Amino acid sequence: MKRLNLILVATFLLCGFAAMAQPGDLPPDAQAGKCYAKCLIPDEYETVTEQVLVKAASSRVETVPAEYETVTTQVLV
Repeated sequence: MKRLNLILVATFLLCGFAAMAQPGDLPPDAQAGKCYAKCLIPDEYETVTEQVLVKAASSRVETVPAEYETVTTQVLV
């Protein structure tokens, strides 16, 4: 009986230490099953200037129909 009590006490202590070892500062939107680690390395930022092509160069061919008109002229001889 003493041995069973000792095993139960040891199990409860181990569970208590395991529960306290869990980090308390998880992200607010933490998802179950995902792994989160506290980053101890300071962040490094770098400003980069890039040219981004918004729209590729293109050409457009527009066909304009011809306009005709009838002109009558008088020629004096």
